[in-house]
Amino acid sequence: MASKKKEDKDLLDLVQNLVKNWFIVLPCMVFAGAVGVFVAMWIRPVYQVDALLQIETKSSKSSSMMGDMAAFFATTSPAETEIELIKSRKVLGATIELKRLQYYATPLSKWDRLFHREGRMELMNFDVPWEGVPLESREKPWMARVLDSVNFALYDHNNQRVLVGTVGQTYHFPYAGDTASFGIYRMVAKKGQRFAVGKKSYLDAVESFRSSFNVKEKGKRTGILEFSYQDVYPDRAVEVLNEVATSYLRQNVEERNAEAQQTLDFLEKQLPDLKSRLDSSLMNMNAYQNRVGSVDVAAETQIVLQKRMQLEQKILEIQQKKQEAIRLFHAEHPTVKTLEDQERTLRRELAATSRDVKDLPETQQEVLKLTSEVELNKVLYTNMLNSVQQLRLVSAGEVGSVRIVDFAEQTTRPVKPKKKIIFMIFLFLGILLGAAIVSLRDMFRGGVKSATFIEKETGYTVYAKVPKGNPKGTKGTRPLAVVEPDDVAVESLRALRSSLEFSMMESDQPVIGVSGLIPGVGKSFISVNLAALYAGLGKKVLLIDADLRKGRLHKEFGIKRGNGFSQVLLREITEDKVIFPTEVENLFVIPCGNVPPNPAELLGSKHYIELIEKFKTQYDLIIIDTPPIMLVTDAALACRVAAQVVMVIEYNKHSIEAIQDGMAQILKGNPNAHASIVINKYEHGSQDGYGYKYGKY
Repeated sequence: MASKKKEDKDLLDLVQNLVKNWFIVLPCMVFAGAVGVFVAMWIRPVYQVDALLQIETKSSKSSSMMGDMAAFFATTSPAETEIELIKSRKVLGATIELKRLQYYATPLSKWDRLFHREGRMELMNFDVPWEGVPLESREKPWMARVLDSVNFALYDHNNQRVLVGTVGQTYHFPYAGDTASFGIYRMVAKKGQRFAVGKKSYLDAVESFRSSFNVKEKGKRTGILEFSYQDVYPDRAVEVLNEVATSYLRQNVEERNAEAQQTLDFLEKQLPDLKSRLDSSLMNMNAYQNRVGSVDVAAETQIVLQKRMQLEQKILEIQQKKQEAIRLFHAEHPTVKTLEDQERTLRRELAATSRDVKDLPETQQEVLKLTSEVELNKVLYTNMLNSVQQLRLVSAGEVGSVRIVDFAEQTTRPVKPKKKIIFMIFLFLGILLGAAIVSLRDMFRGGVKSATFIEKETGYTVYAKVPKGNPKGTKGTRPLAVVEPDDVAVESLRALRSSLEFSMMESDQPVIGVSGLIPGVGKSFISVNLAALYAGLGKKVLLIDADLRKGRLHKEFGIKRGNGFSQVLLREITEDKVIFPTEVENLFVIPCGNVPPNPAELLGSKHYIELIEKFKTQYDLIIIDTPPIMLVTDAALACRVAAQVVMVIEYNKHSIEAIQDGMAQILKGNPNAHASIVINKYEHGSQDGYGYKYGKY
């Protein structure tokens, strides 16, 4: 359960991160969507048609007439076997040859393909003698260019025109010391359109056809096969699929009739020999009766005769079944072995009747022998005559085991491409691309996010995590803390004020120095609004802009840049000339003034310390906004008079080493000051719960 919640949080964090970086993800989605539209338009529409065939397990016309021989011609192969036969080169190759699918004519215009105006050309013949042509030239396609609705020009692989012809005719022309042939039987294209023409090898043509052709059984053991074929031209798809079904039906009938004819020829050759054997046995029987006279067959002899005849007929049936089993299976198959065991058992019983025959009188034995031969030959001859008649009916009836249930019909709706699906897939890929860019960006930024980690590595407390607020410290000339006191950033600054209050209770130095690692982290925003919050408590607050190089507090409060703190330090004017009241009660500000030639020396001077000491007697709190510590040493010099030093860093922007180095730099001149850290522009994730977004109660 815990891992499930963690996965949900990770997913929520990812979604929030993508939403936050929408300016990266949205262009990726737009780009991917445009590519998806292009791909969907570029893919040629493909149409699919289907047909149904039934595989019959037994021929209904012959089953009632053939009796035992019907099993010999029953279709015992499963549907999987028939499917493989249909996919064989014997069936598909006939369709490829008849429909000329080994030839191809591919449009060359990219713009016509993009807007589906590429035209159509189908070849009836293309044979080139390649013996005298180099191998690298054979792989280059020829090109046919449309001259008008019925005429075309043919160019070889060297772009040399070799033929000008008309649709519907086959042309023979000399090429490479031999004769080549070319013909087009269908052309629907605009003047000037070009087509790459060629001929596939037989095996390549079959494999290409198989990639577009499919056959499967509908349901289980239904005997119904569904053919399907895909083509860029729906009318050609119908023609090709119907030809496959017809070709398979025709070959099935021919195969069955050929099998029946072969068996019939064999039986007709055996029939005279069997008739001769029957006549010979009858003659021997008559001759014996003439020699010894009429002989009555005793009841005992009659019983033995019937028993032997039954056994011999059973042995004959077993032998026929064994031959059929050997035709379907191998000689070691269990079915064949079972039939052999049955035959041996019957032969032992037949041998046992021989002892009964020996107990009969000699005359009865001879009569029994001759009568058995006559009866056996008569049965064999009669069965063979019946089989011959049945096979003649099968051969004359042209019956097969396949029946076409539904022929293919033309469709107007393509099955490919699925434009909506393609577009959605590319949009999803666009989101993945945006997520990858955002992840790489976060990875290479390498900024610290965790307040706990910062405290552990630096030893300084993070007093506040200030979410993104107004990019300026004021709105107009009034601080954000006054204009929007319920803003999420202001709520975090109140927490900072409270933490500083507790820290300053042990000190009699009401001076707070605020600095940042680099420009743009928001130190002036923190300084202005922190000063406004202290003023809101009724304290008289002086906000000093000690960034003598690029100070900007005068802009925050709408003061024109001129004389300021720099000029006071240069002793050009007195401090009372540069202290300006603000729209916030109890809040006063000293702007930075004009840029001096030596700001570091001014902040490091004794006069600077004297001014701060003087201000302590006039104000309840002094907040000094200093320059970035990583660029100049001004911040360390300005903060040497502060009891509290606040380092402002930006969320996910600085490495822990940079933070440690910055804190060390700013405390060089004032190691006894109480230092703390503020994370500005903080981004609340799912791990922060509700964060500071509650607004007002």
